[in-house]
Amino acid sequence: MAIRLSGMTSGLDTDSIVKAMVSSYTTRKEKYQKAQTKLEWTQDAWKALNTKVYSLYSNISNLRFSTAYNLKKTSVSDTTKATVKAGSGAPSGTQSLKIKQMAKAGYMTGAEIKADSEKTTLAQLGYTGGDAKLEVKMGDETKSITLSASSTMNDVVKELRNAGLDANYDSSYKRFYISSKKTGVANDFTITGSNIDGASALYSLGIAYGGEKTTAGTYSSNPYDEYAALHGVSDDETRAKIEAAVTNYNNLTTDAAKMNAQSKNLMNAVNYGYSYATLQGIYEKLDANNAGDSDKLKLLEKLGSSRDGALISKNGDSYDTYTKTTLTDTNGNTLYKYIDSDNNSHYIAAVADKDKDTTSYYDVTESTRTAYTDADGKELEAVPTVVDDTTLKVGDKTYKKDEADGKYYLQKEDGTADKTDSITVSQKTEYTIAADAVNKTGIESASVAYDTIIKSMDEKTKSSYDEALASVQAFENSKDEVLGSDDKYSVASLTKAIQNAYAGNGKEAVEQLLAGNGNETDGFVNKANALEEAAEANTKKAADSNIVKELASKQKDSSEYTQALNDLLDRVNTAYTLQNKALFNSQVKKVAGQDSEIELNGVKYTGDSNSYSINGLTIEALAETGDSAISITTSTDTQGVYDKVKDFLTEYNNIINEMTKLYNADSAGSYEPLTDDEKDQMSDKEIEKWETKIKDSLLRRDSTLGSVMTAMQTAMMSSVEIGGKKYSLSSFGISTLGFLNAAENEQNAYHIDGDEDDANTSGKTDKLMAAINDDPDTVMQFMQQLSTNLYSAIGDKMKSTDLSSAFTIYNDKQMKTEYTNYTKTIKEWEKKISDREDYYYNKFTQMESAMTKLNSTQSLISSYFS
Repeated sequence: MAIRLSGMTSGLDTDSIVKAMVSSYTTRKEKYQKAQTKLEWTQDAWKALNTKVYSLYSNISNLRFSTAYNLKKTSVSDTTKATVKAGSGAPSGTQSLKIKQMAKAGYMTGAEIKADSEKTTLAQLGYTGGDAKLEVKMGDETKSITLSASSTMNDVVKELRNAGLDANYDSSYKRFYISSKKTGVANDFTITGSNIDGASALYSLGIAYGGEKTTAGTYSSNPYDEYAALHGVSDDETRAKIEAAVTNYNNLTTDAAKMNAQSKNLMNAVNYGYSYATLQGIYEKLDANNAGDSDKLKLLEKLGSSRDGALISKNGDSYDTYTKTTLTDTNGNTLYKYIDSDNNSHYIAAVADKDKDTTSYYDVTESTRTAYTDADGKELEAVPTVVDDTTLKVGDKTYKKDEADGKYYLQKEDGTADKTDSITVSQKTEYTIAADAVNKTGIESASVAYDTIIKSMDEKTKSSYDEALASVQAFENSKDEVLGSDDKYSVASLTKAIQNAYAGNGKEAVEQLLAGNGNETDGFVNKANALEEAAEANTKKAADSNIVKELASKQKDSSEYTQALNDLLDRVNTAYTLQNKALFNSQVKKVAGQDSEIELNGVKYTGDSNSYSINGLTIEALAETGDSAISITTSTDTQGVYDKVKDFLTEYNNIINEMTKLYNADSAGSYEPLTDDEKDQMSDKEIEKWETKIKDSLLRRDSTLGSVMTAMQTAMMSSVEIGGKKYSLSSFGISTLGFLNAAENEQNAYHIDGDEDDANTSGKTDKLMAAINDDPDTVMQFMQQLSTNLYSAIGDKMKSTDLSSAFTIYNDKQMKTEYTNYTKTIKEWEKKISDREDYYYNKFTQMESAMTKLNSTQSLISSYFS
């Protein structure tokens, strides 16, 4: 930068002069700055609008499917007994519910003791022992507690709570109150002593529970009996009894697991069977329209998500599948691989013609040659001369093979190897299109072929197809973790049975296989229930010997098994001692944890809570009904369907109104973004008003905006054929108000006749609600197709292009490039301005220097005459 001397000698306002002289450059720079600012505002406007459009696009995605409208409402004849909510999958109609038993938490009320406060110690209650070992058992979990003579009632409460129980000591009534935190048998609890002192401490605390006291003076539920029953006359006999119990436990649990797996498979096979029959019917319908489509569709289904990278080709009555690889032929064309029945690989090359937007496919030949690569990994242009098995020559250079790594290293004059210069010899496979190769016809993109077949289905068939295919694939792809493939109730066996039944006599044979002939032993459902009951019985028996569960989980000959066996032996011996020596509080009361039990339509269900989710119903049991039944009535939630349609229209209207307003905005005329100097001359309010004028007009008559609006409006005005009859929004009393009646920029919005919230149409007959009440299926099918049309229309506008990103309705990529170009151009003009300023300041500096010298000379001359 030149030295800038501003009129020190001449007295001129150099800065102002230079500024005026470069003003044309500054004007050009400001022009680009204003354009960039305007572009930035335009980007912001599009981003805000795009967010709303994408939100609409996302929300209507679900509206394309029947589940979005399959809304249900339910009522219960006695709301004091149960509350019920219906999901979309709940069947319409009336169902019978009996609440046979409510789930309860285990609860203990301790005997009265002499502890006057929470600070009373065990010693003050008369306990004289040492460390009192206790065990709190809840389900499969056991936690240990240790108390001492100095432990207070507060300490006891704290330890019980730490063990997972709700516990409290009430000094007014001098009792402990203890309960499990969750309901159900599995969450019940027991508190026992694991040594004599522990049993004694429980008695002192008033919570030693042994059941009801009998007339013989014994207790009905001595908690030590279960372990003591395994006691023998010697340790060896006790070990033998324990191991016999382990064997019995393993047999029961193994059989229960097998029967549960069989029952689960049978129940899943019921859904599979019906879905399989539905799917076969769709295949047959496809073939009736176009022979062979079902075979193609089945192949495409198997490809699944890999369809996007695959091609298919008709080969007689079947199809060959070509999978995209990372390989290329010698010309760089992508290769696709097909593996034949003999496990041989075949390749075709995809040659793209960008000018014609087509791709041709050719068979390629596979050849192998020896490749020589230098130390940098580059293949040598000239093939080396092979002297012998260990020597290569390249020109006058000799390379010798190093047996350690197989590479050939350059030989120095002293006979040593130059490790920086080497040659690697390898076999390289190359793929080449033969000169006489003919373009293979009939090659299809797997994903395009799949979409073509799917689009040929009507919406109802497509919905059935999607659901049936998902069910079929889920069952056929499921794995048996317990059963072998040869088990008659394995996934493989049941799949084969159902497929054979359909092959024999179609859907009727499958239904008979699943439902049976009325005989209780027939049908998958009855067999599944019988197996489930048998498994439940085995599980109950196994639960009676849960004391060996941990031991049974260990490898028999392991050190862990030996240690666990010895631990259990000690426990059995202790229990045997406590069986007769432990004292129990006769006043303590214990309510056992209890599972709930309900009957829905005569089928029994049990659980550890009072909540059930069954076939789309969420049931909350509140009180027992005994043998009396209450009714659950489920029906289509017509108001919910109406609200779904209204919410959709409201969101659409908000967006189309905003688009219309932006498109019809007033012109900003000559308004341009302000420079900093211009802003300095205006107030903040004036600046805001000025910029708002510009921002409001940015998308005025924008062709891209107009295109999106047209696409959306066309989709909304489209008609849908259902059952041979065409329907549009107006068929259900939904229409726009027209240009003459609508408010400004709201002429494209839709209104529902009879909508009480709409002042424009509230007085008209409500055709939409009437249609939902009379024929909800037609309304739902129409809305599904309309939503699909709108979804597709917006989706087409949001596809990625060279100018725009995916899920974007405007040319964001183009705008980003333009913004970057403006930044570059502005910097170039700033450089030009700076260079011109330096040039002018340099001139003025020279002038100032000359004038200074002149003044100095004049002064000197004047001095001669003075």
